[in-house]
Amino acid sequence: MKNSCSSACEAMNWIACLVFFLATLASLMGVYQVLFGGGGATFGSSNGSLALIALAVNLALWSKWMCKCLCSRE
Repeated sequence: MKNSCSSACEAMNWIACLVFFLATLASLMGVYQVLFGGGGATFGSSNGSLALIALAVNLALWSKWMCKCLCSRE
């Protein structure tokens, strides 16, 4: 498969990958702070559930963009 993306397009793809990676790290820190931050592990709260959903969405988007960036180089 030939890469039809110009150098500017490829740079924007890598910038998007970096932004999604940073968002994934931030959501991972949010999960830790919400679930393990205040005096022990707490599960079942709305904040904890939303933090886990945010982590799952960020991981899915980051993995999709990483595949787009790395798999299109054939």
